[in-house]
Amino acid sequence: MKNSIIDVRPLSPTVGAELHGVDLAKPLEERAVLEIRDALHKYGVVFFRDQTIDKAQHLAFTERFGPIKGKSFLGTVEGYPMIGEVRKEPDQSRNIGGDWHTDHAFIANPPLGSVLVARELPAVGGDTMFTNMGNAYDRLSDGLKKTLSTLRAVQAKRQSFKPDAPADRRVDGAEKDKIDQQFAQYEFTHPVVIAHPESGRTILYVNPTYTVRFEGWTQQESAPLLQYLYQHAVRPEFVCRFNWREGSIAFWDNRSVMHYALNDYHGERRLMHRITVEGSPLAAATV
Repeated sequence: MKNSIIDVRPLSPTVGAELHGVDLAKPLEERAVLEIRDALHKYGVVFFRDQTIDKAQHLAFTERFGPIKGKSFLGTVEGYPMIGEVRKEPDQSRNIGGDWHTDHAFIANPPLGSVLVARELPAVGGDTMFTNMGNAYDRLSDGLKKTLSTLRAVQAKRQSFKPDAPADRRVDGAEKDKIDQQFAQYEFTHPVVIAHPESGRTILYVNPTYTVRFEGWTQQESAPLLQYLYQHAVRPEFVCRFNWREGSIAFWDNRSVMHYALNDYHGERRLMHRITVEGSPLAAATV
């Protein structure tokens, strides 16, 4: 952008960019907010390095992009109920977000996105991967695009505990019944191909953590096509990998990217603070 305030440095041709020349501890002028929003729409996720922000500044920055989502499935920070803790302790085997997903796909208005701040990091590991679901859609055949444009998909919170989930999340028997009851209210059906609510870009909107099946199809019938879409979406050329370090911040667009928190730092502590921005209804794209 001519005469831009922020220096945008793409991390890959399809997804992710580092934004330099801005201090998030200070109030941002409206022009900087617009440039960050434009980069977010273009790259799906933006990253900031060497930032030093406290909890109040984290909240103030995030609020510039929309109302803050109140309810969280995470533990929260004392005095800041809007800040969720993405925490893994040294004695824990399971992490949060350890599979490809988009946050809260199982509600009527999935979040616009989240701002994640690194607070404590392992010596090595704990990277996060992101994939661009708009680019994944673009690279599908015209015939498959036409088929997908007619479909809707059931998304459910309880699906993250499905029988073929990672071993540390797999449940059955009485525990499965309990989870089914606990999360029964968290289910919603969205178009498989959506129009981005702000940019209008056409996006493939399914994910292996929460998508159950296509509406009107059985899970068995849905599985082969869904598996193909999941594998297609995470082709290496669609993905970037972000290496966290002290002072790192990520802001991702939850409508246009999936993300995956790598769980490769057993025996060490990792603590991140996340604030989520409320979203809007997702409408089917006109294909």
